[in-house]
This record gives sequence, structure tokens and C-alpha cells, in this order.
Amino acid sequence: MGHVELMGKAQTVLGLVDANSLGVTLPHEHILIGGAGLFIEPSEAGEKILAHQTISLENIDWVRKHFRNNLDNMTMPDEQVLIKELMFYKMAGGDTIVELTCTSTLGRDPLGLVRIARATGVNIIMSTGFYEVYAEGVSGVSPGYETSSIAARSEEDLAEEMVREIMVGAGNTGVRAGIIGEIGTAWPLSDTQRKFLRASARAQRRTGAAINIHPSLKTPSPKDHEDFIMEVVNALGDADADLRRTVISHIDMCCLTLGFRCKLAETGVYLEYDVFGWEGYPPRDIELADVPNDAQRVNEIIQLIGEGYLNQILIAGDHCVKIMLRSYGGWGYDHILTNVVPLMRYKGMSDEQIHTLLVENPKRVLSFAPVKE
Repeated sequence: MGHVELMGKAQTVLGLVDANSLGVTLPHEHILIGGAGLFIEPSEAGEKILAHQTISLENIDWVRKHFRNNLDNMTMPDEQVLIKELMFYKMAGGDTIVELTCTSTLGRDPLGLVRIARATGVNIIMSTGFYEVYAEGVSGVSPGYETSSIAARSEEDLAEEMVREIMVGAGNTGVRAGIIGEIGTAWPLSDTQRKFLRASARAQRRTGAAINIHPSLKTPSPKDHEDFIMEVVNALGDADADLRRTVISHIDMCCLTLGFRCKLAETGVYLEYDVFGWEGYPPRDIELADVPNDAQRVNEIIQLIGEGYLNQILIAGDHCVKIMLRSYGGWGYDHILTNVVPLMRYKGMSDEQIHTLLVENPKRVLSFAPVKE
């Protein structure tokens, strides 16, 4: 497949589609993800017992407040349950989901995504890239990149892998990725992390794909959060990444002031509010991050629209653990359509603005741009 075939199209696990056909899109979700690598064993004896229990009505309140400390929660259910979950989204009017589980080490399953896409009729866009910040927020342990094979690989090798997964397919599956990311970062930004950010920029220039960045969710202070995010954006800019095709995830957890959000938007990047449904209780290892409720998220989006940044805002739910699914008492992939959109209308957002957030902005991100190399 050549670059000309990609331009103006979006790439799903079932093949290229006209970007205009994507419809309502959630640009940051996970479907088949094996989160055991993100599980954190509690230190207290009583909590160690809870950590290895199956989710139930008796322990679900504890799991909601300690979601990375329960192993069952960090392992998504089988495909049939996930098909049912995606059908709620489809019945609510959803059309497309971007699956940002970018590596096999986190359980990415290209052929499984093909099966789910065929069973549901939902467009699924698979990602490529590197996310190995397993130890983020754990005292005394280095970020996963520093102890992984990535540290020993060249920038060119990393870029070639991402390009190959977009142009040819992941492994021997023939299933091609449609976006780069979410690229995981952890404070402080190391030379290894700078290397894979440069590799991501190089892969973007060669394919025209967008980049999604997971910013560190734990730093010494809110000011360090802001400085770190700008350091990542500047590193990408220095590597000649197209910042207008770069998404900064988790704005609703790590960008605490309107002033900084506007400063970040001025760089050209997309600001992604992507944990809709998650309210009130940040996990312990990211205790410095604020977690607003959905009404506060909508208020912030309205503020940004008032500042002129409507076309740079994305919204999603980042479903990545069992308790976020309807089958386990969660809000489900349809939450934004079922619950948040009515809230947006109640707070005065127009249908045109909502359409821009759900359809036009994701379409612009997911359409392949002309290549630079």
C-alpha cells in the first residue's frame, strides 16, 4: 500500500474507509487490553487480600478507589462480553472507536479487534507505538522504558516498526494501525523517552498519521505537570512533528488551570478530555492529579470554546478496566452519548458544537495527511 492511498482516508482494522464515514467517534478507548502489567500490589496485608479477589458487590467500592490494585479489574473480559459492551455504544448512535492499546505487551490483539469489529459493525481503529510506563508513580522504580528493550533500540528502528504497522500490518496479521499512540511518558523526561518521541515524529512524517500522547500523571507539583507537558510538546516540535496532528490525552487529570490549557492549545495540539465517567477518586499512585466530575469537564470545555478552541477539543472515556464497563456496574462506552450529551445541551452547548466534538474533530485527526518524507 502506498501513501497516496492513505491520504484523506482513515484506517480501520477492516481496511481503509472514507473519513467522512467515521461518524460519531470516541478517539481514546481500550477494548482488548491486558492490564496485568499495570497492576500494583498493595503493601498492606488486608488490601493484599482484596487485591486478588474477583470483583463483587462486596468489594466493588474498594476497587473503584483502588482500581490499579485489583488484578481482576485490570484484566478485561472475553470478547463476547466486549461485543455486548460495544453494542450499547452502537445502539446509542456510536460509529467508531479508536483503540489505543498500542503494544502486545499490554495485550493488543489485532485479530481479536477484527472479530469484534465484524461482530458489532463498529469501526475500530488500532494504534501503534510504545507505552511501557508500568512503574509510573511507584517510588524507587524507574519508568518501564529504561528497563525494556526500547532503551537499546535505535530511533530509526523504533520509527520503522511504527511505519510498518501502519503501511503493512502488525506482525504477520496484516491488520494495519491507523494512529500512533498513546505514547506513554513519565516524569522526568529521560533520554530514552526523548528518543521514542523523536521516533514517533519520524513515523508521523513518513505516514501522515496523528500522534496521541499520554502525559505523566505523577509529578512533584502541579507546576511540574505543566512544565512536563510543555517539555514533551517542545520535544515533538523540535523533532518536526506536526503539532496540529498531535493529541495530548488526559487533560481532565493533569491540566489544572484555564490559563495553562489555553497556553497548550496555542501550540496547535488537540486537548483531549478522555476520562468521562470517572469521578472523584484518583488512584493512589497519581494522587497529585485532580479528577473532576463530568459537569466540571463540560464546564471546562465550554470555557475553551469561549476562548476559541472548539476545533481542538476531543472527548472520550478511556475504558481500560472492568469496573468501567456496564457488565461490572460501570458507565460503559455509550456514557458520553447517553449521559454527557444531554448534560452539554442543558448547559447551553449547541448541537453544532457537540457535532464538532463528536464527529468533525476526530475525523480531522484520523484522516491521513500528506507525508513529509
